[in-house]
Amino acid sequence: MTVKEQLQFFSDHGVSIAYIAKRMGISAPTLTKWLHNQKGITHKNEDLLYLTLKQILKELQIILE
Repeated sequence: MTVKEQLQFFSDHGVSIAYIAKRMGISAPTLTKWLHNQKGITHKNEDLLYLTLKQILKELQIILE
């Protein structure tokens, strides 16, 4: 699953783009534009997105335990 697919999955399951973007330190419109193929994303931000999604997933797993 690509990072973009992971972002879409999180978004589809209730984690807002605004929340993810805030955690990354970027704007929600920037992340939304990338998700909808209206703008590119740097490799640095793509890596940061992956790490952010991984951290959110880890936090959700702790809550569910």
